[in-house]
Amino acid sequence: MQLTSLEIKGFKSFGDKITINFNEGVTAIVGPNGCGKSNVVDSIRWVLGEQSTRMLRSEKMDNIIFNGSKSRKPANLAEVSLTFDNTKNILPVEFSQVTITRKLYRSGDSEYRLNDVQCRLKDITDLFLDTGIGSDSYAIIELRMVDEIITNKEGSRRNLFEEASGISKYKLRKKQTFNKLKDTEADLERVEDLLFEIEKNLKTLENQAKKTERYYRIRDQYKSLSILLASFRIAHFSESLAKIEEKEQVQQVEKSEVSAQIDTLEAALQQQKLDSLNKEKNLSIQQKTTNEYVSKIRAYESEKKIKNEQLKFQQDKEARVSDELERDRNQLNHVLYNIKRLAEEKLQEDETLQTILERVTELKETVDELKAQQASARNELNDLTGNNNKLQNQVYKAEKDLEILQIQQQALEQESQRNMEDATNKEVELSHFNDVVAELQERTETLNSEHQTLLDFDKKLQEQLIEIDAELTTVKESIVADSRKLDAKQNEYNLTKSMVDNLEGFPESIRFLKKNADWAKNIPLFSDILFCKEEYRVAIENYLEPLMNHYVVNNYDEAISAIKLLSNSAKGRAQFFVLDSYKIAPPKPSPEGRALESKVSPAGVDLEGAGLIAALNVVDVDIYYQSLCNYLLKDVYLIDDHNEQVLNNAELPEGVVLIGKSGKFNKSKHTMAGGSVGLFEGKRIGRAKNLENLAKEIKQFDTRVNYFKDQQQDLQNGQAALKASNKTEELKQKQLEVNRLNTELITVKTRQEQYQTFIANSLNRKDDIAKKISGIIEETAVLKPELAELKTQKQIQNDLLISKQGIFNELNEFVSVQSNAFNQENIRFHQQQNKVSGLFKDLDYRKTQKEQLEGRIKINSIELEKVKAAIQENLQLADNSDDDLLEMYAQKEALEKATQQAEQEYYEWRGKITEAEAEVTNLRKKKDNAVFIENELRDERNNLKLELNALKERLSVEFNVDIQELIDTDVPVDESEEELREKTEKLKKQMDDFGAINPMAVEAYNEMNERYQFIQAQKKDLAEAKASLLATIQEIDDTAKEKFMSAFIMVRENFIKVFRSLFNEEDSCDLILTDPDRPLESDIDIIARPKGKRPLSINQLSGGEKTLTATAILFSLYLLKPAPFCIFDEVDAPLDDTNIDKFNNIIREFSKESQFIVVSHNKRTIASTDIIYGVTMVEQGISRVVPVDLRQLAD
Repeated sequence: MQLTSLEIKGFKSFGDKITINFNEGVTAIVGPNGCGKSNVVDSIRWVLGEQSTRMLRSEKMDNIIFNGSKSRKPANLAEVSLTFDNTKNILPVEFSQVTITRKLYRSGDSEYRLNDVQCRLKDITDLFLDTGIGSDSYAIIELRMVDEIITNKEGSRRNLFEEASGISKYKLRKKQTFNKLKDTEADLERVEDLLFEIEKNLKTLENQAKKTERYYRIRDQYKSLSILLASFRIAHFSESLAKIEEKEQVQQVEKSEVSAQIDTLEAALQQQKLDSLNKEKNLSIQQKTTNEYVSKIRAYESEKKIKNEQLKFQQDKEARVSDELERDRNQLNHVLYNIKRLAEEKLQEDETLQTILERVTELKETVDELKAQQASARNELNDLTGNNNKLQNQVYKAEKDLEILQIQQQALEQESQRNMEDATNKEVELSHFNDVVAELQERTETLNSEHQTLLDFDKKLQEQLIEIDAELTTVKESIVADSRKLDAKQNEYNLTKSMVDNLEGFPESIRFLKKNADWAKNIPLFSDILFCKEEYRVAIENYLEPLMNHYVVNNYDEAISAIKLLSNSAKGRAQFFVLDSYKIAPPKPSPEGRALESKVSPAGVDLEGAGLIAALNVVDVDIYYQSLCNYLLKDVYLIDDHNEQVLNNAELPEGVVLIGKSGKFNKSKHTMAGGSVGLFEGKRIGRAKNLENLAKEIKQFDTRVNYFKDQQQDLQNGQAALKASNKTEELKQKQLEVNRLNTELITVKTRQEQYQTFIANSLNRKDDIAKKISGIIEETAVLKPELAELKTQKQIQNDLLISKQGIFNELNEFVSVQSNAFNQENIRFHQQQNKVSGLFKDLDYRKTQKEQLEGRIKINSIELEKVKAAIQENLQLADNSDDDLLEMYAQKEALEKATQQAEQEYYEWRGKITEAEAEVTNLRKKKDNAVFIENELRDERNNLKLELNALKERLSVEFNVDIQELIDTDVPVDESEEELREKTEKLKKQMDDFGAINPMAVEAYNEMNERYQFIQAQKKDLAEAKASLLATIQEIDDTAKEKFMSAFIMVRENFIKVFRSLFNEEDSCDLILTDPDRPLESDIDIIARPKGKRPLSINQLSGGEKTLTATAILFSLYLLKPAPFCIFDEVDAPLDDTNIDKFNNIIREFSKESQFIVVSHNKRTIASTDIIYGVTMVEQGISRVVPVDLRQLAD
């Protein structure tokens, strides 16, 4: 297999798509720092499935997508493809060329492709498993990984050896098998928990099944009586329904008669309505004709009115247009006059404006010169004013400071006097507070003593109450525990007694003989005469199972009487033990008897030494029946179940029987039986004796419960007496009084301390005030001369300022006069300018007005001619319309008379129809009343049917009985409905009082038992699966261990050879397993001593020596299992020239079998390669690749 090409697009700095083709031999990737050389290695590692961002030199996976540059936008996709030539079928696929591709989108989506078919990362990993190729295999080595191999960081050495030895898949299989083993063990635990729960619930289900059967008997009686009661109710319903149907027939006849009358009247009414419709139609036609004619007249009148209005409008318009023409002509003449006048006036005002402008310019020059002189004088005056103000502020400050010092001195003197007076007063009050504090302290000590006495009493009382509470808790727990035991024993007693009384588990013949005791008296069953300890009951009962149903009779006559009774009654068969036949019986053997000592099998197994117990020694039986038991159990022994040696090897003497204590097996000389033990086995033996023992235990528990209850009552009485004697209220009052006194004492002490502090502060304050007054006097003596000097300077400065101010004022007045003259002329100039501008605008407006008037005169002249023509036309049309209107009024009157006649006929006919409708309405009311009564009867019938249906549903749901079966049933004459109801309610109450039952108890018990057996089988299967998985794990370990050790030995030999070829033949090196007994978990130590050195640790070697040692390990792995290609990323950096040559020579030697890709800066390394790919950044931030084939250059 050979690596043929690498395609990169959008990965890190490769913004454009680049392709690197790989041939046989050594390929170098070179370039300056930061150009993207290592990104090529990262891309190969990434496409092979690397998931660690640290190995890709990135913080997060999104960062590997090209992030853009100054001139390029970021890419949305990173894509790398790696192509292999698979002609040797090293990869387990059918393709001769295999291309793997990995894509990552900026959205976070990613995908893997195998020959452009989408696949999973697991498919890529499985493809290269044990081929020496992988993102973390020894095919890709970086400089930092050399140090990791030397320091064995994170088990890197082991990983390389496991990859080379091909046990990675075994480790994966072992991990998967371990996971399956954990799941199997968890399933096994769950199965055991289920079995525990099922075993716990089976007994409860059996009791529930018996309770359910008793409930069903009461329910059957309740069903029979309820059905009989339902028959009575059905008969009552039938009678009521017959009466209702009779009433319904009467109402239907009455309703039919009324309906016939209504139909007759409605037929006549329909004819009248038809005639009325014809009259209404004629009336409508007449009214429509009249209305149309009236509308025609109104339209004609309206048209005439409109024409008159039009004529008036046109006449008004004629007058208005004539007036406008006259007014516009007069206004035009006035405008022409104004235009001439304004033109002459504008010419005169322009000359005046020019004269004023010359005068304004002259005055402005004079004012500007005066203002410059004024500014210079103002600045000089401002300087004098500033100096004067400064002196004024200094004088003011000095006067103020002097006044403040005098005020402070007076205030301090007053404060000193007041302070002494307050201190004297406080000393008097302090004396009073000292007396109060002494008194309060004495009272507080007395109260604290009384309060402590009460606390001690309350503490002792609480301790007694706690002791009583503890005793009460113990007594209550005892009552609860014993009550539960009492209930359990009582339930067991009731259940056992019920089983004894009902002979549950016995054949019908036995129960028949028990009920008919005439054949004999006090004849027990064999199961009732025996009794033994709980631990032996199952074993003894299983052994005697065929005999448990035998009656024990005194003689054959009693047995014959019972057999005759069964035969005559056809009640089956029964078996009997006849005591007279057992009068001569073997003696009861003891455990140390000679009979057992002689029973030793030929195999040499001592039965007594095996822990045997004679069955007769564990059975308790009345002396009257001892002979029978001696006969049946004379050679029967119990043995521990785990004693398999006796069971398997012992040859038993004739007649001897061994029984397992658990009851799972029994063995004799010729036979053996056994199997599982049922949950209810061991419950039949000694039921009568068990009842006696249970009665005694119940009495004992009842006595204990009563004793504990009496003890509880005594403790509760004592507790109540102690609680009544507490002094909680007195203690609270005393505590409140103590708190009040403490608060008062603290308050007084606080005031006392405040007064003491005040007096001490007053004395200190007196000294401070004296010092401050002395300081103020000294400052005052210094300030007074300074103030006098400042006042003298200020007077001199004031005189100079007054002189300068007079000069400045004179200059200001002259400037003001000249400025006023300039302003007056300037105002005249702007007024004249505005006047000229106004004349220009007025003249322009007049010209515009002239044009508008001329246009309007022209338009109005044309309009006037049109109006005069329209007036003449309307006057001619008005004369013809008056005659036509008079004729139309006469025709309208005739039509209105005809309409009135038709209306009178229509309303007379409508009166007749109204009378007929009233008669029909009365008949309908009568019919509705009949329908109402009929509906009430129907509702009553429906209610009866609903009750009948309810009864039907109840019988169907509750008893699964069809009501049709009861309808034809005769009601019994001798039964009363009320008596049946009472009996039914009584049975219903019994059912309600019976409590909740489990109707599926029997079925549930059978299902649970079946499930129990099924889960037992599952448990067995899981145990077998667990054993199989453990065997598989051991097999994997053995195989992996064998392959690893074989590979390790070969790599060790290769390492010694390669190491000496890189250093000297005399140098020593070795690979050692730190734990040879556990090679699959053992670390691998490297011993390297180049150039005669003896370092204590491999870390003491130089950087170059470490690199060559790591290289020796890598190539020793290559000798065992060559990888198709190998990548060295700047691994040669620490090597000097001599070691570089050794490094290059060994690469050249191994390149005959594998491809080598070397990323390097070293010139010697680059010169020794076959093909060079230069990585450069022609465009900033974008890596590109330039190939150079050195072989062609050499040729």
